Amino acid sequence: MAENIEQYIIEQASKVFKTTDVQIVKRLEGGMSNYTYVISADGRKYTYRVPGQNAEEFVNREEELAHIQAVESLNLNNRTVYFDVKSGEKAAEYVEGTILSQTDNVSRYDAQSAAALHKLHSSNVVLKPYAAFDRLARYEQLCREQHHVFHDGYKTCVDRLQAMRPAYESLPQVPCHCDYQPTNLVVGKDRFYVLDWEFAGMNDPYYDIACYGNVSMPAAESLLAAYLGRTPGADDLKRLYFHRTYQCLQWYNVAIFKDGVGLSRALNMDFNQIALMFLGFATDLMAKIDQLA
Repeated sequence: MAENIEQYIIEQASKVFKTTDVQIVKRLEGGMSNYTYVISADGRKYTYRVPGQNAEEFVNREEELAHIQAVESLNLNNRTVYFDVKSGEKAAEYVEGTILSQTDNVSRYDAQSAAALHKLHSSNVVLKPYAAFDRLARYEQLCREQHHVFHDGYKTCVDRLQAMRPAYESLPQVPCHCDYQPTNLVVGKDRFYVLDWEFAGMNDPYYDIACYGNVSMPAAESLLAAYLGRTPGADDLKRLYFHRTYQCLQWYNVAIFKDGVGLSRALNMDFNQIALMFLGFATDLMAKIDQLA
C-alpha cells in the first residue's frame, strides 16, 4: 500500500466525507506504525490516518475508540469525525498550531504541557489498564514468532526492570496518554491539544512524563520539575528513568518486529538499527539509575 497510499487516502476520504473535493496537503511525520496525512475535504482540513502493516498487533482499535470517547469531556483531544475499528482508519479535525516536536526548545511549553497532564491525571476518567509488562511480554512473543534472536544486553535490561517493577506497580494508577511525546502535542490558537490516544491506559503518571525522553532526557526532567512544582529528587529521577527504560525496550520490540516482517526493506528504513538505538538508550538509562542508587 505504501506506494499508493496518497491515492488510497483520497479515495477513502471521498467516501467518508461524501465529496470529490479531497486533496492531500502533507504527510505528518513521527511514529513507526501509521501513515497520517493532512487532507482538505471541501476546503476544510482534517488528518486521515491509515495504520501501517501489522499495526493491529500493537493497538486494540476498540479500546482506542473507547478511550477517545472517554477523554472527550476533558477538552484535550481534537474531534474525531470518523473511526473504523476494523481497519483502524481515523479522520479528525486538523489542529492549526505549533507542534511541540518542531520547536527549537520544547521546554518553553513545560507549564502548558504539565497543566494538560494534571488535568488528565486528576480526572475521574477510567481507561483500560496499560499493563506495561504484559504488553512487553506480548510484543516479545510476536518477535519470537518471527524467529528473532534478541540482541546482547536486552535480557539484562528486562531482568533489571523486572526486579524494580514491584516498587512502581504498587503506586496509584491514573488515566494516562502513554505516548505523551511532543509529536502528539500542539499549541493551538485556542488551547493546548493532546492528540493520538492509541496507547492510552491507566498507568503511573510519571510514565507520561518519561515519554518526553523521546526528545531528550533533559527535556523529560524539565517537564517533571514543572509537573511537580519543585526540583526532582533522586527517587523522582529513578522513577522517571525506570519508565523511560521500559519505553525504550517496548519500542525496541516494535522495531525488531517490523524488521522481521520485512518492513526495513519495504519502507527503506533500517528497523534493526532503530532497535539497537533504543536498546542503547535503555542501557544508558540503567547506568543513570545505578548512579542514583
